[in-house]
Amino acid sequence: MPKLKDIKKNLIKDSMDNQSENSENQKLKELERQLERSGFFSHTTLSRQAERINEIESFLYGLIDTLNTKGLIEIPSFEQTVKIVRDETLRKKEHFHVGIGIRVDKQQEEKKVKVVNCGERIPICKAICCKLNFALSVPEIEDGKVKWDLGHPYFIRQKKNGYCSHLDTEKKCCSVYSDRPGICKKYSCADDDRIWKDFKKMELNTEWIEENLTEQKMKLREVYLIPEEKIEYKSKIK
Repeated sequence: MPKLKDIKKNLIKDSMDNQSENSENQKLKELERQLERSGFFSHTTLSRQAERINEIESFLYGLIDTLNTKGLIEIPSFEQTVKIVRDETLRKKEHFHVGIGIRVDKQQEEKKVKVVNCGERIPICKAICCKLNFALSVPEIEDGKVKWDLGHPYFIRQKKNGYCSHLDTEKKCCSVYSDRPGICKKYSCADDDRIWKDFKKMELNTEWIEENLTEQKMKLREVYLIPEEKIEYKSKIK
């Protein structure tokens, strides 16, 4: 007959195994969620841009055909103008991109960050500042210690409830505090009227928070990638 001590030991071991399994399941679910967001981001962005490019292309070639037919433009001269505009667009970095965000920190004298009594405020604010969204810098991305959102490169990764993925939900503290992004190091909610209506009285700006810091939801925009009729161009420039 097993001893009581052995029974307790086995129960503790089973409990720890279950906790470990639950933790792994949570990680797998979060990974799956991130991959879904990544797919939605890629598909939605590419679909939207393809739709816009198709529409612009139809308009431009139609315009070129009309002007050329009426003898209002000369194709060689037009091609030269296009090249000039293309080069200028690239030089000014105004060319097409897919919505990827990277933070560039300005080189300026560091200001002293206002100290906030977080311990007293967290029961009220629930660490709401950890729901604010921002892009990571190149060094932070390359370092790999801070995770970015696969569904919105290269913004800080957030959980389904909107909180930063690095927030320890039980302790309400940052799990990568020593390696936290530079923007977090410089941030203080003391002067942030998005968070506090009255900082001294600890009165939250609940209206702004409820409107802007809600649960993350996946969105997929429906588009038609295949036109009903094929568009033919009479004098497509090559």
